[in-house]
Amino acid sequence: MSTTTRQNTSRKTPRPAATDGMTEVEALRADLEMTRQHLADTVQELSRQLNVPRRIKDSAASAGHRAAQAAGTFGQRAKATAGDVGVRAKTTAGGMGERAKHLPEHAKNLPAKANQAPELGRKHPKATAAVGGAVALGVGAAAWIVGRNR
Repeated sequence: MSTTTRQNTSRKTPRPAATDGMTEVEALRADLEMTRQHLADTVQELSRQLNVPRRIKDSAASAGHRAAQAAGTFGQRAKATAGDVGVRAKTTAGGMGERAKHLPEHAKNLPAKANQAPELGRKHPKATAAVGGAVALGVGAAAWIVGRNR
C-alpha cells in the first residue's frame, strides 16, 4: 500500500538535473523548493476540502432554498384546501343550528374537562407529545405565513 501512496503523491514536475549548469547542492535546493511548493498546494487543497464552516454554510443555504420552494408549494396547497374547507363549512353551518342551541350546556362542562387533561397526559404520553408537536408545528406555520405576507 505504501508503494501506491508514493506513486499517487509523486511530483508533477521532474527533478532538475545537475547537468543544467547547476551544482548538486543547487539542484537539491531547487528540488526541495519544488517539493515545498507541491506540499503547500496539497495542504491548501485539503484545507479547502475540509473547510467545515464554509461547507456547512453552503449546505444550509441549499437547504434554505429547498425549504423555501417546499413552503411555496405548501402555501399554494394550503390556500386551495382552505377554499375547499370554507365551502364545506358554509354548507355544514346550515345544519348546525340545532347543535348550537346546546353549546351553553357543553361550555359548563369545560372546566371539568380541563381538570382531566393532566391525568390524560400521564395516561397517554405519546398522544400528548404528538398533540403538542402538532400544536407547535401549527403555530410555527402560522407565524411563517404571517411573516411572509408582511
